[in-house]
Amino acid sequence: MSDPIRLRFAPSPTGYLHIGGARTALFNWLYARKHGGVFVLRMEDTDEERNTDAARQTIFRGLDWLGFSPDEGPEQGGPYGPYSQSERQDLYVEWGRKLIETGGVYPCFCSRERLAELRESQLQNRETLRYDRACRALDPTEVRRRIDAGDEHTWRLKVPEEGSWAIQDLIRGEVRVEAKDIEDIILIRASGIPVYNFAVVIDDHLMKISHVVRGEDHLTNTFKQVLIYEAFGWSTPTFAHLPLILGPTGEGKLSKRKHPEAALELYQDKGYPVEGLVNWLALVGWSFDDKTEIMSREELIERFSLERVNSSGARLPMEKLDWICGDYIRRMEVEQVAREIEPFLVKKGWVAAEPSDEERARIRLVAAAEKDRLRFFQQIEELSAWVFEAEGEFEAKALKNLQKEGAIDLLRDYLPTFLAGDFDDPAAMEEKARAFADAQGAGFGKLVHPLRAALTRKTTGPGLFDCARILGREESKRRVEKALQLGS
Repeated sequence: MSDPIRLRFAPSPTGYLHIGGARTALFNWLYARKHGGVFVLRMEDTDEERNTDAARQTIFRGLDWLGFSPDEGPEQGGPYGPYSQSERQDLYVEWGRKLIETGGVYPCFCSRERLAELRESQLQNRETLRYDRACRALDPTEVRRRIDAGDEHTWRLKVPEEGSWAIQDLIRGEVRVEAKDIEDIILIRASGIPVYNFAVVIDDHLMKISHVVRGEDHLTNTFKQVLIYEAFGWSTPTFAHLPLILGPTGEGKLSKRKHPEAALELYQDKGYPVEGLVNWLALVGWSFDDKTEIMSREELIERFSLERVNSSGARLPMEKLDWICGDYIRRMEVEQVAREIEPFLVKKGWVAAEPSDEERARIRLVAAAEKDRLRFFQQIEELSAWVFEAEGEFEAKALKNLQKEGAIDLLRDYLPTFLAGDFDDPAAMEEKARAFADAQGAGFGKLVHPLRAALTRKTTGPGLFDCARILGREESKRRVEKALQLGS
């Protein structure tokens, strides 16, 4: 029986969860679920100055909202914990000692000043920036004397001076690097703390990670890690390097500093339907074929493959997000849409934190009227302001519709018929309105345009008599009478 497939998502809790990180988590989660594997969450939190508990909690909440529940992790536990690097320091020290004993590393006594001078000299001479291996050739007796004397030193990996290494990347195919392009990297700092690449290899090996799926910006780290695996005599996992996510217009890498779209919290706060967002996120750099775009979570799991991930950068297509999420909302039941928009109406103060039965009935009517126009649920604040704000500015064109010759007189004559209608039956109200317009010898548009302006202060929106139903008889009467006063 072969070992189970194991993948990990290993963010650093230094801020919000980046949408690129969310996509990396998604691709790991999809691959694990498709192959009956294990999805591991590991926190790479050794940077004490930048890592915060608030950022950890943001990552936990983000993954929970997306539905990417880890099988093992800091909150879930598991057989290979702890799952935070800050709690694994003793392991790194232990394995660092073993590598020292086997001669896979050597001590480097070079000061920061010497290394800075070396770098400056290489820059001026346009040479490859790399350590010159000055300490690699030190006499063993001299090395022991300096260590015993307490001279500050780091430990560097002994990279072979010749040869090359290749990985079979599941996305990029064979990727190769030459020995001359890899310097003798530091694995253990003078403080005894391991560097990122060393800790990652220890963690991935001990946690039995079979596939490392991460962004292409880690590709240079990958070969450093391959050499560390080699130094320990361990087999390497299978690698796959995802394309970077570019900005919405394709300019450069999507950055936290320049692009608000980089933060997963933006999508949570705007109320994008999570299933639609997951569908969209899967299509950022991956496709099933050249035509299928709407896919359920189950279909994504069934169809996903790393081999179909593009190797080039993927633009973040915000217009496609709105299109996909709009499709998801249109297919929702009205009751679900009502539940989703309720928190936004509560936040605006338009309904009570615990809505009454009457308020809930109105929320349902609003959901039914607006759901086909929604792309994200916060949008209800803009679309339904006319419902909950009794006073407000008229759109310029709506005001013109009230001020057209004969509009106010026609609206005044129609008011009794309007108020006598069945407000629970918009279709019947429309039929009576058409009959009234015909009897007056006026086109239907001449009646409904000023009526819509009176009720909503807008020129577009849901069906006009659906609007009347949402407002109810008394509020509709008040608004029409106020509009009549504007025109008098």
